Amino acid sequence: MEFYEILDEMEDMLHEAIKVPISGKVLVDPQRLLEKVDQLRAVLPEELGEARSLLEEQQSVFAKAEEVAQQIIEESKYEAARIVENTEITRQARSISEELIGTAEKLSREIKLEANQYAQDMLNHMERVLSEGLKSIQRGKSELKEVIGEKDDWSDE
Repeated sequence: MEFYEILDEMEDMLHEAIKVPISGKVLVDPQRLLEKVDQLRAVLPEELGEARSLLEEQQSVFAKAEEVAQQIIEESKYEAARIVENTEITRQARSISEELIGTAEKLSREIKLEANQYAQDMLNHMERVLSEGLKSIQRGKSELKEVIGEKDDWSDE
């Protein structure tokens, strides 16, 4: 069961709960609500695992991009050195090598920026998801405490 499905069920429980006249409060079966909280606890590690997987994927993409960029730079340097050996076209070789290195370095920067942006976007998304989940859990716990507190008050009567 997914995180949001459990939250929806908890919300349904609150909407379907017996309303206490005048107080604006409701009676909820604490056992059912605690079961939902336990289910949320079980699902959160899965959500965190997905976030970790996304982060590892981003790091892998970044490492591969760095590797490709370094390979392009090395190939450019090798090509430049090979061209320089030919004395007739030394000036042309310098121009080409600088252009290749510049292109490779630009590509490397672009790949790094894109990888960093991807990582930032994924982390921001997971932060929002986990923050919303945590807020929902805290609301549920607070409402459960209110309900449990009301039951204790009623038993004194």
